[in-house]
This record gives sequence, structure tokens and C-alpha cells, in this order.
Amino acid sequence: MKATHSSIYYPKKYTHEIGDSMKVEVQIDANPLGLSLETMYEMAARINKKRSFLFVSKVLGKHIPLRPHVPLLASALLAACYYEEKTATQVAGKGVLVDALMDTSEGKLKKAYSIVQSWHFGLGEPGVFIGFAETATALGHGVFDCFSDAVYIHSTREVLVDQEVTLFFEEEHSHATDQRCYVPEQYLANEHTICLVDDEITTGKTALNIIESIQKHFPRKNYVVLSLLDWRSEEDCRKLKVFEQTHGVSIQTFSLLSGTIQVEGIPDLPSATKIEVPAEKVNYHTINLSSFPAPFENKSYVSVDALGILNNAPYSPLTGRFGLTSAANERVENYCEQIGSHLQTLRKGKNTLCLGTGEFMHIPMKVAVYMGESVSFHSTTRSPIFPMDQEGYPIRSCFSFESPENLAIMNYAYNITEKEYDEVFLLFERHIEAGRLEPMLQQFSRIPVIHIVFFS
Repeated sequence: MKATHSSIYYPKKYTHEIGDSMKVEVQIDANPLGLSLETMYEMAARINKKRSFLFVSKVLGKHIPLRPHVPLLASALLAACYYEEKTATQVAGKGVLVDALMDTSEGKLKKAYSIVQSWHFGLGEPGVFIGFAETATALGHGVFDCFSDAVYIHSTREVLVDQEVTLFFEEEHSHATDQRCYVPEQYLANEHTICLVDDEITTGKTALNIIESIQKHFPRKNYVVLSLLDWRSEEDCRKLKVFEQTHGVSIQTFSLLSGTIQVEGIPDLPSATKIEVPAEKVNYHTINLSSFPAPFENKSYVSVDALGILNNAPYSPLTGRFGLTSAANERVENYCEQIGSHLQTLRKGKNTLCLGTGEFMHIPMKVAVYMGESVSFHSTTRSPIFPMDQEGYPIRSCFSFESPENLAIMNYAYNITEKEYDEVFLLFERHIEAGRLEPMLQQFSRIPVIHIVFFS
């Protein structure tokens, strides 16, 4: 929607108008890399009684399509900012990444990504990084990728049968509030600094919830919270200080962009028109990756969905759902490059979309990097965002469908049209029965070529 700024002086103030009845005023207090707001986000209306607006990230790779390098560069910049502050060491090449995010031409993105691949930061102690599901699983993984001697974990909304939950906490503003971690206790049974990674901090409550859970079972002194955007108010910052004193911990925060927001009104938008897709047989092609075995054994756990249906298809071992160490990074990168090069040979279209699914974002994103030019990437999501086909509004169209992994949960995919793409690769972590794919496939039926890729 329309954004205006009221001053050329720092700190800058911007007003985002959402429809005729809602305004979000943003004051930027810190922008250490000089990134423009237009590079970082756009504003949309969220269909959620708890929070009616959404900063639609343009560097995350979740809600809207972008070049697959972009979120990897954004997460690397977040890692570099953290490393510089902790070690008082300047990171070479950081400006190349900033330039690539502002420009996003193929040549600049590739050059910047080659720099990221050379970064192996050391903090003087083992690092523990935790990314929040579902939106920040790839962001957290991308930050972790830049560090040596580290462990990566991402929370999950999956419910596993007969498996102990290592950590449980709530993300109160979300549509799915329950967050779990299933990792060996040895990853957390230490006193190392834990670095929590989220795409956006609005109040900081989610971070405090997980820290409180960790302190009950695996207490320590130091925490760090990394985010692309930080909109905490003075009252929110005061609550963090009180929490530190009450729990005897230190919590540092780092972000690419920080400030405060003021929200006026609620969105008064016309009823969204659901695109009716005629039911018909959908032709798709399943791609077999059996000749590209993962560098680690698949994780064979049984999950149960909201309808009580069990699924014993194995999970990929390459995510942080069950923990990953930095010793695996090179093998994971090589695997993604092999898969990406293979999928590139199977491309039929000139404008290709690679779509991650739910929490499974980072591996599909890395694979898409190696699939050639004119490839866009983003992911399905649980977040219902109001679509409006209006110039300047970030969410122009919406696919909605029952999640193939959990038919009781609605999923969404935004800004996908057959005019823009002539081919789509749907990338799933686990194998899914054909019947459960049907609601999703119907939404994509107008795209000429549909590939389905199962990673385990």
C-alpha cells in the first residue's frame, strides 16, 4: 500500500496506509547497513484478530516470491552484524551483499553468495542457534551456516508419536501457537550462549517464552535474539530488562532494521474473492531423488496430524528439526548443489517457481540457487493474508488449500499466476500420498508444468 515519509532527517518516519481505515506509522531508529524500507518489506492486512497487519518481508523467501539467493544473503548479513558486534572484527565483503539486496541482478546475487560461502565465523565458544517455525526456519539456518563450531535447531509444529519434547513454548500472536523442539538433550545441556532467530520482533514475547522454557530445563546466563526487523516499544524493552533481572540472564538483541510502530484503526477491506478452480485431473511429474542419497540417514519418526492420522514417512536429516552441527554444512551445500543441477536439467519452462512447503524452506531455497536463471522461490504458509489486486499492495492473489501434510490445516501460497510462471517445482520434505496432494494440485492446475519433489 502507499507509504509516505514525513522527514528526510534521521530517525525517519513513514506512514503505511492499508485501505482507507488503517495506518501503521513506522519510526526507524537504527539502520546500520543503510538498507531502504523498500528493500526490506511491504505492508499488508493480516486476517488475524490478534494482529491485523503484517510486515511482508521482501528478503525472507516466505510469503512472496524472490530470487533464492536473496534470503540467504539477508540471513548472512544478520550473522555478520552479530559477529562484528561480539568480536569487534569487521567482516570483509559485507557491502557487496548489501548492494546485491538493493539491486538483485543475477550477477550481483551470485557474486555476493560466493562471498557468503567463504564465511566461517568463530565466536570463541560453541554456538547454539534456534530458528522459529514456521517462518524463520530458513532464516535461522542461514545465520547458522555462517558459523563454525555451532549447532542449529528449529522449533516445529509437528507432533511426534512416542517422542519426548525437549522444549515447549508458545508464539501467542500466531495462528498456531504451540512450538516444540525435538532434539537430543546434549545440544542444550550446556552453558553456551543460545542465539534465537526470528524474522520480526514486535513485542519480544515469543523470545521470552522460549527463554523461560530453556531456563527451567537447561539454565544458562547468556542469550542473543537476532531478527530482520525489531519493532519493540519502550515498554517492551522495559519488560525484557525486568525479565533479565528476574531470571538472572543477559539478553542481547541485534537486527537489520529497528524502530517503533503505531497502529491506528483496523483494516476495512472488501471481502476477498476466492478464485474458483474447476475440478479436473491435474497432470504432474514426480521426480525421484534416490540416486542422490542424503549425506546422513533419514529420520524415521511417526507424526500425527490434527485429524489423528499417522504418518511414518521419514523426515529429511538436513534441517534443524532434530539438530544439525556445522560440521555438516559443506556436505549439505554439496548435496543441494547436486540436486539443483539435476533439477535444472529437468526444467521445461523459462520462468520457474520453486515452492518450499511449510517449515521445509532452507534446503529447497539452497537447491533453487543452483537451478539456473529466471528461478523464483518462496514457500507455502499458514498465515492468512488479505489479498487485493491493487497497485502497491504486496499480496495480489492467493491460493488456499488443505495442507497435504495436515488436512485439518489451511495453507496459502501468494502471488502465483500462470502469466508469470510456466513451471513450478513443489518441494516436500517427506513423501505424501497422491490423494492428500489433490487440494493443493488443483490450485496449481493452470500452470503448464508441475513437478513434485520429495526429499526423503
